[in-house]
Amino acid sequence: MTPMHKKWLYRLILSYLPILFAVVFCLIILFFLTLNEAMERQTAQANGVYAENVLQIVDTTLRNLETTTIKSLLLDEKVGSYFERPGKLDPYQDYGVAEVLLDFMSPLPMIDSVYLYRAADGKVLMQHFASRLPDFGDRSFIKTAMGNAPSYTWSGIRDLQLFSGEDQPKSVISLVEQVPYFSGEQGLIVINVRKESLQTLIQDMNMANTEICLKDAGGIAFAGADTCSDPQVQDRAVSRMSPYTGWTIKVGMARAEAFSLLSAFSNIWAILGFAAVVGGIAAMTYVSHRNYRPIEQVMSRIYRFGEDRAFGWKPQSKEGDEFAFIGHALESLIEQTNSYEKQQAEGILHRRNQLFKELLENSGQMSADNWSREAERIGMDGEFAGAVVGIAEIDFYEAFASGYSARDQALFKFTLRSVIQEISEKEGVSLWTEWIGPVRLGLLFRRSADEDAADITEKTLIIAESARSWVKQHLKFTATFGISGPAAGLSGLSGAYRQALGALDRKITVGPGRVYAAPAGPLPPAEGMDVLVQAIGAVPQLYRLGNTEWKPLIERIFELLAGGNYSKEDIVRLLRLLETGLSREMQELPPEMKGIWNNGRLRGIPHSPESFEWIEELHGELVSSLEEMEEALSSLRMNREQYTLANKVREYIGCNYADPDFSLTHVADSFAMNTKTVSRIFKEEIGENFVDYLARLRMEEAKRLLTGTSEPVQSIAERVGYLYPMSFIRVFKKLEGITPGEYRKAQGIPLHGGDSEGDGES
Repeated sequence: MTPMHKKWLYRLILSYLPILFAVVFCLIILFFLTLNEAMERQTAQANGVYAENVLQIVDTTLRNLETTTIKSLLLDEKVGSYFERPGKLDPYQDYGVAEVLLDFMSPLPMIDSVYLYRAADGKVLMQHFASRLPDFGDRSFIKTAMGNAPSYTWSGIRDLQLFSGEDQPKSVISLVEQVPYFSGEQGLIVINVRKESLQTLIQDMNMANTEICLKDAGGIAFAGADTCSDPQVQDRAVSRMSPYTGWTIKVGMARAEAFSLLSAFSNIWAILGFAAVVGGIAAMTYVSHRNYRPIEQVMSRIYRFGEDRAFGWKPQSKEGDEFAFIGHALESLIEQTNSYEKQQAEGILHRRNQLFKELLENSGQMSADNWSREAERIGMDGEFAGAVVGIAEIDFYEAFASGYSARDQALFKFTLRSVIQEISEKEGVSLWTEWIGPVRLGLLFRRSADEDAADITEKTLIIAESARSWVKQHLKFTATFGISGPAAGLSGLSGAYRQALGALDRKITVGPGRVYAAPAGPLPPAEGMDVLVQAIGAVPQLYRLGNTEWKPLIERIFELLAGGNYSKEDIVRLLRLLETGLSREMQELPPEMKGIWNNGRLRGIPHSPESFEWIEELHGELVSSLEEMEEALSSLRMNREQYTLANKVREYIGCNYADPDFSLTHVADSFAMNTKTVSRIFKEEIGENFVDYLARLRMEEAKRLLTGTSEPVQSIAERVGYLYPMSFIRVFKKLEGITPGEYRKAQGIPLHGGDSEGDGES
C-alpha cells in the first residue's frame, strides 16, 4: 500500500499544542497559588497553637504566684493578726510580719516588692520598712484598688515608685489580694512583679522566625514591643486573649512580607492564567471549526456515493492521502451494510432467533423434517442427536443498564457471546447462541450421534466455568450460568430448558457469579413455610417490645428462605408480610416512638421479583435499617421515666403471671399507683394493654408445656394461672384458634388421658 501523507494529522497536532501548553501553564500557576494558601493556613494554625501555649504558660506562672500568695500571706496567722490589730504599736509583731514577707519573696525572683496596706490606720508595711499612706510613693494605686474592685486579679503594666527620692520608676505588674478575701475591708496585699521577668520568660519560649507581641488589658505592650508596631506582622498575626488576666498575645511570622509577595505574585499569574484559558477556549473553537471542514467534505462524498449507487456506479479507491483511505473505507462499509440489510430483509437473523426460542419452549411440536428444513433455510447443520441447554444471565442488570449507554451495553453483550462461542470452539463443542431476553443469553450445546451424553455435559460445565471466570476477570460485570442435564433429541429441549431455568434460580439463595448445574432428580418442594410464617409473625411483636430476640429470629427467617426452594415471588410475598406486621405493631407505640418509625426508611423489602438478585442483598439492608431505628428507639426509651416503670411492670408480670389472683389491681398496689395510671403507662410504652399482654404471656408458657411435657390440660391451666380449665381453654382458643388438645395433637404429641375431658368447649 502506498504510504499516505499525514498532513491533516500534523496540522491537528500543531493546532492544539499551544492550547495544551496554556492549560498546563495555568495548572502549574494554580498549583503554586494553592500551595501558598495552604502554607498560610498551616502557619496560622501553628501560630494559634503556639500563642495558646505561651499564654497558658504565662497564666500558669501568674496563677501559681497568686496561689502561693494566698497560702503564704493571706492565710498566715501573723499577717492576719497584723490586719486585725490596727493602731497598736508593736515593733515585735511588725518584725515578725516582715520576716514572713522576706521568706515569701526569697524563692520567687520574679517579685520586685511586697507591701501590706492596713485600711484602719493607713499603715503600709514592707519587708524592710513601714510608712503611712500619705507618705507612701504608691498611694495612688492603693486608693484606686480600695475604691474600685478590679476587673482582673492582675493589673496591667504600671510605673512603681515606692519612695519620693527614687530617680527612675520601675515597670511592674501587680497582684492585688483583698483582706478579707471577699470584702477587702481590712486592707490589701500587693505583690509587684518585674516587667523584665515576664519578658525573659516569653523570650525563652520564642521560636525562630516567630514574633510575639504581648499587651495588657489596656493595650500597653511589654513583651515583644519591637514587633507590636510592625504593621505587616500585626496584619497576619494570630491573636489570643487570656480570660484570667485580660492580656492579649499576638504571634506572627518574622518575614511576613515574603508571604505577601508570593500571594501578590500568584494572584497576578492566576489572572494571566485565567486569561490564557479564555484565549485557549476561543482558539480551540476556531481551530475546531477549521478542522471540521474535511469532515464535511467526507460527509458530502458519502452522500454523493449513495446517489451514484442507485445507478450502479462503482467508485475506485484513491490512494495517496488520508482522505482517499477514508473514502475507500466508507465505500467498503456501505457495501457491507447493504449486504447486511438485504439479509435482514429476508428475515434470516430474525428467523434464527425465533426458531431458537421455539425449540426451547415448544420443542415437542417440531418434527425432525420441519427442523431439517428450517436448519437448511437459516444455514445450519441439521444433525441433532441431543443437546445440553444453558442460560447465561448478566448479574445486577438494573445497575448494568443504568451505568452504561445502549451502545456500551450492546458491546458488552457481544463480548460475552463471543467469549462463550470461542471457548466452545476450543473444546470442540458445537454451540448455538441467541439472546432470549434483555438479560439472558440462551446456549444450545449440540451433541453429535457418536458423542456420549455424559461427555457433552462435562464439557458444557467446563465451558460455562471458563466463560464465567473470564467475564469476572476482564469485564466490569459478572454472569451466572444455569446448565441443564442432557436432552435426547428435539423433544427433550423444552424439559432441559426448564431444568436450566431451575438451576439459574439457585442464584437467589446461593449468590450470583456462579455456575449451577441442574440436579439429577426433581427439586424438593419448599419446606418450613409454617415455621416461616410463625417467625414472621413473632418478629414485629418482639421488635416493638424492644426485645433483642428479634435478631436471631430474623437470621432464622433468612436461613429458611435460603435453605428452601422458594421462588422470587414467594420471597417478595413473605418479606412484604413482615413489613406489614412491623408497620402494624409500631403504630401501637407512643407518638414520639411512632414518629421515629414513620420517619425512618425500612430497607431490604423488595417491591417486585425484578428488584433484587440475591437474598443476601435484602438480608444486610433489612437488618441494618432495623438496627438503626432500634438504636433511636432505645435512646428515646432510656430518656423516658415511664418506659422504665413500664419495663419494671413487665418484669413483675413475668415473675407473677402464674398466680391465679394476679390482676391489674395487684400490680397497682405493688407499685403504689392507681390502676388507671398503671394501665395507661403500660399501654403507651409497651404498646399492648395489660390484659392482652398477661393472656399472651400465659399462652406462650402453656404452649411450651403442651409440647414439652405430658401433663394434662387441667394441670397446665393451673400452672399458668387459671383455676378453671374451661377459662383456660376459652382463652387459648381465642388466641390460637384451636383448643389445647388440638394444639398438642397438631404438634405430634400423644394426647394425655385427661386431655379429651379438659378440651371440652363451653
